[in-house]
Amino acid sequence: MDRKDDMDLESLKNMLSDVPDTDEFDLDSIIAEVSGQAPAKAAEPKITAEPEKQVEPQPAPAAETKAEEPKTALGKKKDKTAKKAAETVAAAEHESVEEAREARIAAREQKMAERERRTAQKIAERQARREAKLAETEAAEKAAEQQEIVEEAAAEEASRKASISRKQARAARIAADQAEEEEDIKLVDPEMAMHAARRRSGILSFRSLLVLILAAAAAYLSFAPSFEALPLPVVLDILQNPTIGIGALAALQILALLIGIDVFGNGFSSLLHGRPARGTLVSFAALASLLHCASLLVFPDQGGVAVPYTAVSILLLYAEMREARGRSLAQARSYRAVCEAEQPLAVYSHYDSEIDACNAVKCPLYDASSFLTEIERPDTVDRFSLIYTPIALALAIILSLVASFNCGEPVRFFWAFSAILSVSAPIGLLCAFGASYKNTASRLLRSGAAIAGARQANLLRGTEKVMLLENDLFPTGSIELEAIDNLGRITDEQILGCAAALTESAGLELGRVLTDTTKERFGITFTARDVRLVEGGVTGAVGTSRIVLGTAALMVKMGIPIESGHKGQINMYLVVDNALAGVLTMRYQTTKNTYKAMRLMRRMHMNAVLAVRDFNISPAMVEEEFDLRRGFADQPDPAGVDRLLNPNYAKGDAPAAILTREGAGPFMQVLRGADKLAGAVRSALTLGTFAGLLGMLIVFYMLYQNAADALPVMNILLYQLIWYIPVFIITQQTR
Repeated sequence: MDRKDDMDLESLKNMLSDVPDTDEFDLDSIIAEVSGQAPAKAAEPKITAEPEKQVEPQPAPAAETKAEEPKTALGKKKDKTAKKAAETVAAAEHESVEEAREARIAAREQKMAERERRTAQKIAERQARREAKLAETEAAEKAAEQQEIVEEAAAEEASRKASISRKQARAARIAADQAEEEEDIKLVDPEMAMHAARRRSGILSFRSLLVLILAAAAAYLSFAPSFEALPLPVVLDILQNPTIGIGALAALQILALLIGIDVFGNGFSSLLHGRPARGTLVSFAALASLLHCASLLVFPDQGGVAVPYTAVSILLLYAEMREARGRSLAQARSYRAVCEAEQPLAVYSHYDSEIDACNAVKCPLYDASSFLTEIERPDTVDRFSLIYTPIALALAIILSLVASFNCGEPVRFFWAFSAILSVSAPIGLLCAFGASYKNTASRLLRSGAAIAGARQANLLRGTEKVMLLENDLFPTGSIELEAIDNLGRITDEQILGCAAALTESAGLELGRVLTDTTKERFGITFTARDVRLVEGGVTGAVGTSRIVLGTAALMVKMGIPIESGHKGQINMYLVVDNALAGVLTMRYQTTKNTYKAMRLMRRMHMNAVLAVRDFNISPAMVEEEFDLRRGFADQPDPAGVDRLLNPNYAKGDAPAAILTREGAGPFMQVLRGADKLAGAVRSALTLGTFAGLLGMLIVFYMLYQNAADALPVMNILLYQLIWYIPVFIITQQTR
């Protein structure tokens, strides 16, 4: 190298000292080559097994020792550089270790973060599944609740439809029965029917008294032989002279049947015509008693009782005659009410499909003969007899046969048959209707009303609501004008005249009151046009002005301010051309009869339907004026009121009663009388049926056991009278 002298070797060494100590760069060889010396032997590549060992430089060969001696300072420098390089390598290795450690820490942290992420993800998934399951459960519960609500609504709807269908079926059945029964009803003039029924009741009253005397005589002949204190000729003593004694009882029986021959004959006649009545059992009991008397005369030693049940059969005939007498007298009073009424109103039990309820309504009597037909129609007890009489008669025959053949003496059939029939028709059952009907008809006649019978009374008893009109609540004379508050736009006469014109044209009872007041004050009468009823008032035109008359609620709806002193329930506000002109204060007075009628309706647990057009009359006002419970009265909308007031509203229904007087008093007396009559008849029939069936079973048991001592005439009479006591008390409640 030609230019080696010109180069600064120290600078070059210093420059090369920063070269990393690797196998590719040998610092000593490079220096020797640059200085012109022989290059050092290339060091073999070293593999560093441990980073901590310091690599020492290999010594040069011996031949080259002399050549390297002048370079001692340079060796020192090389040692420093090597040391520095070793330190650099160690620092790099330490740094790589730190980096590896940091990498491991980072990997560990990353793994932990991944684990936390997976844990959070699992928790989130689990929470999502739980929430989804909870939401599904809630949705299922809501669906079940919704389904249950739907099912309940469907059940209610089905029940409502079934209830409606039952009511409609009942109405159709009643109409079919009425059409079938009307074929056998022959009507006569009501006045002639009244006299005929009254005459028949008088005759039955006298004849029944004679039968009662005969029953008492037969009872005396039956009891006297057993009581020494009762005087009795020996010739009439049944125990000592049975032939004459039994013959005397049979004679009394025949005489009683001749006195009540019509009642006795009707019992068999009704059976032959396929309509058995309660009198059929009485006729068979009398016939069985006569047969028992004959069997005792023909077979004196047959055993059993020695005294026939003649007194019991005569008493049953008396009860049947009193029943017929009471029914005839009640019909006479109903016919009298028809004759006294010039234009009677009829009371109907009408089923209203719009509200699904039976209403008691007053409507004109569409057909005068319809009420007469209802009077002559078979009643509740007649329809009941169609079921009870055949059962009792068949049961008496069967039990009598079983009891007589059980003893081995068929001749005792007449005793058994007479004994069972004597209790099969209790007195309470025979007198279940006539006395109650007579008492009810007498009370209603004094109130100016009449009812057709227990069957129609039962229809009225089933009503749920009572339709009341304006005259029912506030009859004529109970509404007065109290004051006029003039606001200065028009005169008092004009305010009164406009109000009277509107209300009179609308057909309100209030209009008649205001018109009469206008005439009394010599006021001006106007004519209203385009009158129309609205909710809470009435509107129309008088002259060129538009007039509105209404309540405070209507004024608030129209946006017309009202002074605080005019917010009463009985104030009417007159608006002329959208400006308040005056206030009319009305007084609605409750009469004594109306107040009693409304209280009576409350005790009967019936609600009122207000079919009124007077906008001052509201359910709240009625409840407050008559001290009634909240919810007692109900009022439909104007269209519903028009439907209720339609004259043909109850057309097609059979009239249950008639009214000869107006007002709520007679109307409620009819409903009260119908309730008492229907309840009394039902209770009497129930008690009578129970007494009859129980008595037949008891007598059959005694006959089966051959206990003749337990079946004397006195025991049978006591059984009949004891069961009649509750029926008598129930009957007295209808007075």
